[in-house]
Amino acid sequence: MPPAPWPTPRTVRQAAELHARLTTSGHLLLHPPSARHLLNSLVNCLEPHPLHLRYALHLFERMPPSTFLFDTALRACSRAGSDPHRPFLLFRRMRRAGVRPDGFTFHFLFKCSSSSSRPHSLLLCTMLHAACLRTMLPSAAPFVSNSLIHMYIRLGLAADARRAFDEIHVKDAVAWTMLISGLAKMGMLCDAQLLLSQAPVRDVISWTSLIAAYSRANRAREAVGCFKTMLSHGIAPDEVTVIAVLLACAKLKDLELGRSLHLLVEEKGMPTSENLVVALIDMYAKCGDFGHAQQVFDALGRGPRPQSWNAIIDGYCKHGHVDVARSLFDEMEVRDIITFNSMMTGCIHSGQLREALLLFMSMRRHDLRVDNFTVVNLLTACASLGALQQGRALHACIEQRLVEADIYLGTALLDMYMKCGRVDEATIVFQRMGKRDVHTWTAMIAGLAFNGMGKAALEHFYQMRCDGFQPNSVSYIAVLTACSHSCLLNEGRLYFDEMRILYNIHPQIEHYGCMIDLLGRSGLLDEAMDLVKTMPIQPNAVIWASILSACRVHKHIDLAQCAAEHLLKLEPDEDGVYVQLYNIYVDSRQWENASKIRMLMEERQVKKTAGYSSITVAGQVHKFVVSDKSHPRILEIIAMLEEISHRLKSLGYSPLTSQITVDVDEEEKEQALLAHSEKLAIAFGLISLAPNLPVHIRKNLREPQEIHVSENDLIQFSSELNGPTLDIESSAFGLLSQLPRNFIFSDLPEDFSQSAGKGICLPYACFIADFLLWTESGLDGYHCCLG
Repeated sequence: MPPAPWPTPRTVRQAAELHARLTTSGHLLLHPPSARHLLNSLVNCLEPHPLHLRYALHLFERMPPSTFLFDTALRACSRAGSDPHRPFLLFRRMRRAGVRPDGFTFHFLFKCSSSSSRPHSLLLCTMLHAACLRTMLPSAAPFVSNSLIHMYIRLGLAADARRAFDEIHVKDAVAWTMLISGLAKMGMLCDAQLLLSQAPVRDVISWTSLIAAYSRANRAREAVGCFKTMLSHGIAPDEVTVIAVLLACAKLKDLELGRSLHLLVEEKGMPTSENLVVALIDMYAKCGDFGHAQQVFDALGRGPRPQSWNAIIDGYCKHGHVDVARSLFDEMEVRDIITFNSMMTGCIHSGQLREALLLFMSMRRHDLRVDNFTVVNLLTACASLGALQQGRALHACIEQRLVEADIYLGTALLDMYMKCGRVDEATIVFQRMGKRDVHTWTAMIAGLAFNGMGKAALEHFYQMRCDGFQPNSVSYIAVLTACSHSCLLNEGRLYFDEMRILYNIHPQIEHYGCMIDLLGRSGLLDEAMDLVKTMPIQPNAVIWASILSACRVHKHIDLAQCAAEHLLKLEPDEDGVYVQLYNIYVDSRQWENASKIRMLMEERQVKKTAGYSSITVAGQVHKFVVSDKSHPRILEIIAMLEEISHRLKSLGYSPLTSQITVDVDEEEKEQALLAHSEKLAIAFGLISLAPNLPVHIRKNLREPQEIHVSENDLIQFSSELNGPTLDIESSAFGLLSQLPRNFIFSDLPEDFSQSAGKGICLPYACFIADFLLWTESGLDGYHCCLG
């Protein structure tokens, strides 16, 4: 087309002004080159806006049809992102008008088809490909073939893209690069690597596509290896290459290579785009070099956009520097959902649940759409911290449809209620879920097991299979855990055999651990040892710890010594092994052996991990250790302890000070019994929480020690509560309804096995804390002489 006598518009507004001038002068109808110039210029400055496209097509409708004009209209559809039917309708109109398509026609048609929805495009691209083969001139084959490869790649049809590539007689560098990049993006890395080795010309784009694909696939070492191979071929990296390799360095924590890339950027004078700055900050932060990360951020990243801010805030949060991250967060002008998610995750991991929830509310005030990742993260934190009220608040947000409920959200909500001891509310969530998968069922079964409801867990497992869900390895771990915690020996044996025979699931170390724990709790230590010796996997420390714990319960000293020896070989610095063996010797009055254990700990400089109990009040986690007097409300806590002690003594309760082996008077022994961490936590909960709220205590130590309560004492205590007579064969959960509030202990192994004589064993996960408060063995797991 000859140069137009009119100026070339640069915006849609200028095109509209030119349109008015051509209309008033009569050139729009009388001078076709001017009309074509107007339409072509308008399409060049189109933006993805439906009104702009409507304007261009309206102008096209008023012109006589030609191949150039139809191609221009198709190009407008491609630039403005029209609906997928419009380009096809234009092509059909073009054929009916007798206008012959050319290479540009199919180029734009293939481009529009690749950007539309997949179900529509699968049929459309096949029809267009057939039409192209019938009408295309041989001279246009290379140009159209590249567009065809691009379309099939975008639709994820790798085989069709490869077939279109193979049909090209003379393949140019664009075709090779496009196919290699497409295969890499689809995760077909071996095929992309093979094709790259066969390419006659390997440019930086092909290498970068492969490197980036390796990084995205978490194959960082191969990404770095590919980068080094590229350098050995004499190909200089560009900015995109450096970003891809920096991502791999961050995953490998390869600070040396990351620094060398930073120097390369400075030496080559590469443009420091926002993506490159973010990649550098992310690499330094994940490698723990916050000095250089802060330098890059201060020099290049303090812009108005949040991407670089997000990178350094996320790095500080993941390394526990939440205060520094919060100061940067407060400096930001513009925050997005990623900013808030990073800060909330950092607060959660540092135990600042209240701050995380405040950030969640602030995010809502900023009109940022809450995503499922945020809520699942917060629900997981509430579950781990036992923050029931905060979890209920998040549940309310879900009910208000602030986020779209799905299986993952429902499963996280169910898990939160289970770990907070609210089985009834978890059951309601489970029953209301429209869709469930095997993970949801497994969470329900594991939650029931966690709360000591082994038979209910097995009933749900039966129902899961009746509903057509096939259990997986994790499901059987939950089932065997339920059998172990509820001492369901026959059921445990049945399911352990069933998983292998019926579902061909090979037991892993976790399954063997549950089965050995079940046998140990049932007193079948010889059978447990036979399983340890015959299992195809080397027993780990958890299995030997289960054996050791069972030996303490069932007074098997010789086997305890054997288990302890294996444990000390696997974990020579694990203090729990020494303490457990020490307690076994103390229980059996073998003072000399107990003394040797203490001396061995001193020789090996093994320090006992302090047991602590934690309670969440108003979103803040409060931790207590034995004899802890550092809490700001310690005087009120001591007063509450003394008040309850006085009330229990008035009911005839007398402390069993014989449990303390150190040589002190009776009054000091009673004071020592008051100093257990869980008793301090309970007292703090009583003075801090409203009477209608549960007291939820979490323990950091999982000492599988039984707490035995005599039958007469338990019946007497229940009668003092004016409750019905207690059925000794039932679990202690029956007493919870008789108490003015619930006391829930988590992160402790449950045990329902009956003890010998006149004692029963209360479950650890959820039991009568008012009575346990005065059980002298305590839950710190160790005798006072080691405390």
